[in-house]
Amino acid sequence: MFTFFYRLSPYSLAGVFMDFYEQLRDMRKMKGFTIRELADRSGVSAAYISQLENGNRGVPSPDVLMKLSEGLNIPYTELMQIAGYLEKPDGEKDENYVRPKVNLRRFLQENELIFDGIELTEQDKEWIERMLTVLFWRDKQRKPK
Repeated sequence: MFTFFYRLSPYSLAGVFMDFYEQLRDMRKMKGFTIRELADRSGVSAAYISQLENGNRGVPSPDVLMKLSEGLNIPYTELMQIAGYLEKPDGEKDENYVRPKVNLRRFLQENELIFDGIELTEQDKEWIERMLTVLFWRDKQRKPK
């Protein structure tokens, strides 16, 4: 389980702060989003995101991290750990940690999902599953083993 710890200030853990804004920028770029796109997806202002990425603001509050995690489509706990609000579980080491595999079909069927701020209906999820199936198997047939 995650352990919360008290933060004296955003700069009290300078290494965490430096790491946070660099990782935030990297995550946004890896997702292919501009600052404006992340702002639209998360509800956090583009100016604030820019200030975060440039190191001109401290580590944001957990509420802002929740919005950013939704906009980036990454786990909230991951951003909370990067920001220094959560410690990694005992025994978990970055280099040894392997994320568990997720059955995508089951994930689509069993979860309430949002895409670009719009809640997906059961029909939406069914169409996504069909499209992924077609693309997956079409690609598998093209690539010789």
